[in-house]
This record gives sequence, C-alpha cells and structure tokens, in this order.
Amino acid sequence: MSETMPPHPPQTFASIADISHEHLDLLRSSSQRDGDTPEAISAFRDRITAFRGEVAAAGARLGKEEDREAAQGIIDYWSTQLLTWSTNGARPDLDLPLAPYLDSPEPPLPAGTPPARRSKRAGTAQDARAQIRIGALAYQWRRSNRAPGYLLTGNALVEAAGYRDKDPEIEAFVSASTAAERRTRHIRMGFLVTLVLSIAFAILALISFLRENDARKEADRLRGQAEELSADNDKRAQRFLAADVRLQTERFQHAAELKELNDQLLAMKSALEEAQAKLKVALAQTPSPTSNPTQHMYLRDSNAVLTQAIDQSRAYKPPPVPQLTAGEQLLANVNLIDGPDGDVRRATTENLVRAFRDGTVSPDDQRMLVGALVNMLARPAVQSLTLTGRYNVLYILSTITQAQWALPDWSALRDRARVVTADLVGPNAQNDLPMGRDSQKFYQQLVQRLQ
Repeated sequence: MSETMPPHPPQTFASIADISHEHLDLLRSSSQRDGDTPEAISAFRDRITAFRGEVAAAGARLGKEEDREAAQGIIDYWSTQLLTWSTNGARPDLDLPLAPYLDSPEPPLPAGTPPARRSKRAGTAQDARAQIRIGALAYQWRRSNRAPGYLLTGNALVEAAGYRDKDPEIEAFVSASTAAERRTRHIRMGFLVTLVLSIAFAILALISFLRENDARKEADRLRGQAEELSADNDKRAQRFLAADVRLQTERFQHAAELKELNDQLLAMKSALEEAQAKLKVALAQTPSPTSNPTQHMYLRDSNAVLTQAIDQSRAYKPPPVPQLTAGEQLLANVNLIDGPDGDVRRATTENLVRAFRDGTVSPDDQRMLVGALVNMLARPAVQSLTLTGRYNVLYILSTITQAQWALPDWSALRDRARVVTADLVGPNAQNDLPMGRDSQKFYQQLVQRLQ
C-alpha cells in the first residue's frame, strides 16, 4: 500500500517535451495506485487535476499546431482518467481546452539545417500522439476487465511494441496482445495439421478400399474362368489348377499390400490423435473463441473429436461490457458520422442532433459531445474527413442554438469553436478543405450563432 503523496508543486511548462515528461511520470504513478488509501487516491486525483490545468495554461506558449494537438490529447486522456480516480462519485469536467496561443511563433530553423533536424520536431509530436493513443487503448482494455476484444494484432501490435518500455500499462497491454496472438497462431497451426492429417487419412482409406475392391473383382473373374474350365477335359482342368494357383498368389500379394496400407493408416491415426490432443490443450488455454470464420469452417469439417472443442469454444461468454451514460455511448460512436455505411452515418447523425435538441443526454454530456465535434473540425483532424463527414459535423453543430453556446459553462468551448471555424476559411481552405453548398450554409449558420 502506497503512502500518502506529498503535495505536487505547480509547474510551468515551456514546451511539449516538458509536458510529455510529466505525462510519463503520471502514467508510471497511476499504474502503482491499486493499493492506495482513499486519501492517497484523492491526492493523486488532485495532482491530475492540477496537471490538466498546467497543460491548459501552457497552451499560451505552444504555437505549433502539432504541439497543441498533442497537449490537448494529453488533457483529454487525463480527463478520462479522472472518472476512474474520482473518490466522491462526482463527475469531473471533461472538457478543458488549451489556452489561446499568445507568444510569437517558434523561430524558423537556420538555412542549411539538415533534413533530419527539421523533422525532429514533428517526430517528437508524432511520438507523443502515438503514445497517448496507445495509452488510451491500454486504459480501455484495463477498464473492460482485460477483455480479449480490445487486444491488438498485426501492424497495430508492432507499433505499440515500440512504446512498451515507456509505460507499465502499455507494457501489460502489449504483453497480453502478444500472448493472445501467439495462442491464435498455435490454434491455426493445430487446425491446419489436423485438416492435413484428416485428408491424408481419408485418401489412404480410399486407396485401400479401391485396391480391395479391385482384388475382389479380379478374384471373381478368375473364379468364373476356373468354373468354366472345370467342365472341360483334363487339360482344361490343369489350366484351372494353374489359374487357381495364380489366384492364390495374387491374393497373397494383395493381402501383403493391404497389410502395409493398414499399418500406414494406423500410423496416420496415431499422429492424428496426437495432433488432436495438442489442439485440445491449445483450446483449453485460449480465453475466447477464434474470430476467424475460416477456422470455424475447419472445425465443422473435422471429425467427431473436434466437435467437442467447437462446443466448448462456442460456450465461451465474454465479460460484461461496462455501463456507459447515453452521452458516453454517443461519444464512443461519434466517428461513425464519417463511416463507410450510409445508414449508420445517418442514424448516428440523427442521434446526435436529437441529443442536443431533445435533451436526451445530460448537460455535461452535451458539452462533452460538442467538444468532440469541435475537435473534429480542427486541423489536421478535419483534413482526414470526407466531404460527407464535414457536412455531418457542420450540420450537427449548426443545430445547436445560440442560447446553448451562451451558457456560462460553454465559454471556453465557444472560444475554441470560434478559433476552429475561423481556421476553416483560412488561406489554405480552398485548396485542401473543399465544402459543398449545404456545408457552407451550415458553416455560416454556425459562425452566426457563435457570435
């Protein structure tokens, strides 16, 4: 159990590197708080609150857009963490924007500076954003009681592995994802070996049946010839005896071949049973059924021994999903307004409009959702949206009344929305941010209501 933390002195951050350093220190501290007393948890929560305020105030000294985006991401991450570290059941204010930039912009690099140095600044900000994103995924995994559905695979796991030594929570997240991927590979290999052995077993059984059938037909043919010869003279009777000898010889030869095939079948059967036993062990160590549909096809096409493994895997029940508020559920799906499915886009957009118009979510959740939509319009996030996505974001924000924007709790959000909307019609807007006629109409309506 940790001791009560001493008061954390206020800091003044001069750069995104200072903010990232303190962010990493908080991440390390948060992974060691499981056995804390309520007083220690409250002290750590106060430290998070103070850190958010310090980062927000540092926005006045952050002029580069990528630095401001990284700093805002750090604020949003610890805003979400406050829900976990809350000790009195109160819901913290999750919407805390950066302070407006006041200082002069960062001086340009001297002429002749190597390209590696020019890209170092952008690389630092990208690393900070990537670590924040992976840390958020690790937090969601831990909050979901380590549900397997949140684990990473493929290229996402390779990327996250580069940050595992910077945060204990990311280290645990990457280790669990690696172990799950390894188990999945073992299961796939077991299914493949079982399928190959089953096919080989079936082929050998078919060959044995065909050869036995041919031997039976040949024996019947020779027996018929012998019966015809028995009605002839002694010469033909002698021929019959010779044919019978030849028949017996061939039968002995076929019997020897059948014995050899039978031995091969027994060896293949033994190998198949051994592979199935290993497969059962792998399935017993797997926390959830495989998500690959082709593997289910292999299970269905396997023999009766694998049927039991299929039933056991289908009987697995994932852990219950944590309960979210209506606003948090909408926030989790807000990116679907620019998704590939048209019906899903329309349904998500209508649900968001209804949330602001009919009050189906709490005022705090409304402010949180508006903050997320405003951030989607900020550069460079808005550049990744399609024309339909920009249309939907502007449409939803244009339905918010001027009275809502004028609420006292929305003052900082309103100021940030003014900055974001002003940047949409900047000098580069006509080149990289095209908008349709309806989108421009919604944009003008939003600007008027922000005044």
